[in-house]
Amino acid sequence: MIIMGAKRVEYTIVGRYMDGKEVTGYHLQAYNVGSLEGKSGRYSREQVIFLVGRGQVLNCTGQLYKDGVLLRGKDMSLEDLPVKQENGTLSRTDNVGKIRRGATAGDVMTQYMIVAVAVNGRNTIGYFVRNAAGAESMIKKAELLEYARQGRIGNARVQNYTDKATGKTQVILKGVNCDLKALPKIKFDEKGNRVADSNLEG
Repeated sequence: MIIMGAKRVEYTIVGRYMDGKEVTGYHLQAYNVGSLEGKSGRYSREQVIFLVGRGQVLNCTGQLYKDGVLLRGKDMSLEDLPVKQENGTLSRTDNVGKIRRGATAGDVMTQYMIVAVAVNGRNTIGYFVRNAAGAESMIKKAELLEYARQGRIGNARVQNYTDKATGKTQVILKGVNCDLKALPKIKFDEKGNRVADSNLEG
């Protein structure tokens, strides 16, 4: 039987579960270009080794060592990822920004940081975001606002702003421990194509 059109899922490791110094599991997030939607969850070391062997984990490689397999970060260090100890404590969360009250370990590990703004002229058309593993994706402005409303953006939140002159209320994006206006701007043309020779602007 031949199954056509089945696309395999690709993942990034975005966090580790540990008991003291021993790794007890990994948090994987599906990587989808242009969207932050995608399943995520805790996987055992054996499951991750299997997925790495199939080439489905973008930021990790496996290396045979003695009678086992060593997992190594690809273009990043697994040791820099957020860690949840089995006793409940969270650490190494600097690269995912501010953590909202009541967030689970999975929520924290799958947070994003805005790293650049996509613009067409003076209009903001989207944002480049990065997860804990360093994987980047560009998403539309409306989607970013929704994720910020859900508390999934570590360096931004939404705020209602009422124009005193018109009385109209609109949702605006506010930086958290960062100035969003200072982020690099990446230019796009009217058709949504990146302007190849544009320099990043602050």
